[in-house]
Amino acid sequence: MSFKQVAKNLWRGRNEPRVGSLRALWQELGAGVIVGHPTFRNEGAIGRLLADGVRGAAANFPGRRVSFVVSDGTYTAASPDTSTMDAAAAAAEEALDSLTREMRDAVQVVVTPYEGYGGDSTPGKGSALKMIFDEMEDSGASLLVLADGDLRNDMSQWQEVFARVEREHRQTFGDRPFFVTARYARHFVDASLTRFIVGPLTTLMGQYVPGGISGDIVLSSGAVAHERQSEWTEARRKYGTDISTTFDNIADAKTVIYEVYLGAKLHDITDEAKLSVMPGEVIGAALERLLYWEKADGRVSHWLQPDRELVPLETWSAERTGITFVDPGYTDVFDVDAKVETLVSRHADFEADIREVQGDEAADRVAAAVADLQRGGAGDEPLAFIGVDRPAWTEMMHRAVAHLLTHGELEAPKRSLSYLYTAAFLEFVKDRLADLGHRTVDEVRQAQKDLGVPPHEAEAFYDDKVDRESQTLAMSFFNGRRRILELM
Repeated sequence: MSFKQVAKNLWRGRNEPRVGSLRALWQELGAGVIVGHPTFRNEGAIGRLLADGVRGAAANFPGRRVSFVVSDGTYTAASPDTSTMDAAAAAAEEALDSLTREMRDAVQVVVTPYEGYGGDSTPGKGSALKMIFDEMEDSGASLLVLADGDLRNDMSQWQEVFARVEREHRQTFGDRPFFVTARYARHFVDASLTRFIVGPLTTLMGQYVPGGISGDIVLSSGAVAHERQSEWTEARRKYGTDISTTFDNIADAKTVIYEVYLGAKLHDITDEAKLSVMPGEVIGAALERLLYWEKADGRVSHWLQPDRELVPLETWSAERTGITFVDPGYTDVFDVDAKVETLVSRHADFEADIREVQGDEAADRVAAAVADLQRGGAGDEPLAFIGVDRPAWTEMMHRAVAHLLTHGELEAPKRSLSYLYTAAFLEFVKDRLADLGHRTVDEVRQAQKDLGVPPHEAEAFYDDKVDRESQTLAMSFFNGRRRILELM
């Protein structure tokens, strides 16, 4: 048996969960809604997140049975760390005990590692979710809510919105599949891959869907079926699951895609400008999906034509969701000296790929800018990186896509963008710092100890300087897509 019952409607799993065992628990409960939380070292956040969700389920999904699944990668055979599962189970038991008998009968919690499910031990968020996707087949569940395990948001509030979207979707579109993505404020030093690469690239599939890779999404059972029909590469299992889900749902003309306003994403802010393997694999997942769909049905070529207009999303504004702006607050994760050091020290690792994809002229400009950075400057001088502003970055993305479509290979465009997106992200951050009055290196060093926007200015700042800037970049990329054809 893969799961052991530790309290009424509370189950714990073990490594190598047997295929079909989770489905059997859902069928026994009669679950109509699945809430999945992929986790990795989230012992500090998962308990409250799960408890809020459990307490809100009965109110938000009346008459339906709801199963919460913590799919954990912290515990593995090689590293049997139960901290995240322990925190989740303890909070779940307390939350379940607070419910009435009738409410408790309708809610189930399963806390389990995913390692070894289906005979695969690849670690990563994709593997955590694949178990849930696969087990939903023939389970009877019609809705899947996915939320990252480090959230500090009120899941009950989000559930209420998701339930309304589902009800109204059924009234308007009947049985058509649907995919719900989130729009929310994220700190301006957070989630740069969403803003700078994946959002723009979705336009080459026919819709601008910046929220799909955020990790907090909702899928109908029909949308989940796409996951079971897809090929699961190592990149998809490790880092590319959200991107692949987004692109594959855009590709299905029957799937209705929603963008709903949820206030802010409150979580452990990701310092993504590290040029580690993760950005490269995430970028590679996006490029792989573009190449896949181009080969499958010529989709990218179709949307490169000048007379194409993007298909609008079904949009729920703050007025419709009832969730108002939430200030992402302050953070200390940004370190300007570390960013400069990264750009300088890692340039040589990527220079050949930049030269191959971007051409000699662009590669020479980047190399010269890196050399200037290496020489350093005084603290009272204006902050500078390597000058990859929006026009330069748009051209670089166009060149990367052109190389991808011309040569049909991922590695060089993936690696060139892995370095250059960091430069584009830092140029964006530099401009936002200047907007806040931090223009010199010393001013930034001082501000980064507690970096954020004054509360009375935050809503306007994030709307104008972050969200609008991100959308402008994506539209500049799409509207200038003829450049890709010129380069091919």
